[in-house]
Amino acid sequence: MEQAFILPLPRYSGPHLAETKEHDEMKLTGQVAIWQSVLDKLSDGKMTWSELEALLPLDHEEMLLHPLVRLACDKKGQTLLHLAVLQERLDWVKILASDLPLRQRRNHFGLMALELAQFLHKQACVAYLSALDPCFSQSNISMEAGREDFFYIPHPIFEGEKILDEVLEQARKAKEQDLIPPEKIWMGIYFDMEIQTGLNPRLSVRHINEEIGFGVFAEQKIPSCAFVGEYTGVVKERRKRLLKDKIYCVRYASWQAGRRQFILDAEHYGNHTRFINHSAEPNLALHSVYWRGLPRMVFISLKEIPEGAQLTFDYGRSFWKEMNREPQCLV
Repeated sequence: MEQAFILPLPRYSGPHLAETKEHDEMKLTGQVAIWQSVLDKLSDGKMTWSELEALLPLDHEEMLLHPLVRLACDKKGQTLLHLAVLQERLDWVKILASDLPLRQRRNHFGLMALELAQFLHKQACVAYLSALDPCFSQSNISMEAGREDFFYIPHPIFEGEKILDEVLEQARKAKEQDLIPPEKIWMGIYFDMEIQTGLNPRLSVRHINEEIGFGVFAEQKIPSCAFVGEYTGVVKERRKRLLKDKIYCVRYASWQAGRRQFILDAEHYGNHTRFINHSAEPNLALHSVYWRGLPRMVFISLKEIPEGAQLTFDYGRSFWKEMNREPQCLV
């Protein structure tokens, strides 16, 4: 006859560790969903910052550990720091920028709060966030006095948040649908450091004469296939009536045929590349490359450029057609 054994109850009668972990994760997920709805209201203007403040601890250290700050994001993946930048709440940016992990969080498009502030040209926010690794330095440029009619920017900026979102969304869809040529993606990876930091050869902007104006010159030998600079300016919607006599505009690629088109306008905001002159036998080419979710317009050398030579590129037929002028080889 088989013996029957009565086993003693285990000393621990609570839930197993796996069950506890799963319960905690479900509880945390529920909390994050609640706080996400709060950020959605703040993003849509259905909640004020004063109302938000009433939900958080008064102590700043405790506030930075709160799930609303630490974990939650709105429907676009924007953290509370991203929203503070977008709405230029400098008091909140100052507090939230003290938290390094929060500064390094990216939204759905892969942008940190610092990058968002830079692309939207929110300089007061940039000042609080720039304690991160330096970006967009663009040194090695000497500029002759006499050109104070524009603001120097080392990276492109966008006319508004809606245009930035649309460009990012178009680029995302284009990549998903394989509409971006592979070489454009490869160039964005290959020249990643140069684009991020503005690392370019030693160059100078000099006055040539009254007819030509200014030009850009190499202050060192530049090898073939080298990054020479990025064409920067304001990204805005392409409207034909706005293009008249716009000599500093270039097409801004987003690789989405049939959608709204954009231009990069360096008339009032730009860098040294706005002074590069036209030539039918250029030593540079302007390429649109895919860089971390955004189109970037970069100049690459077509051949070895000796020290002292002027940098040039072919403006293209469409430029002269828009200007209603015959091509003029200035150099």
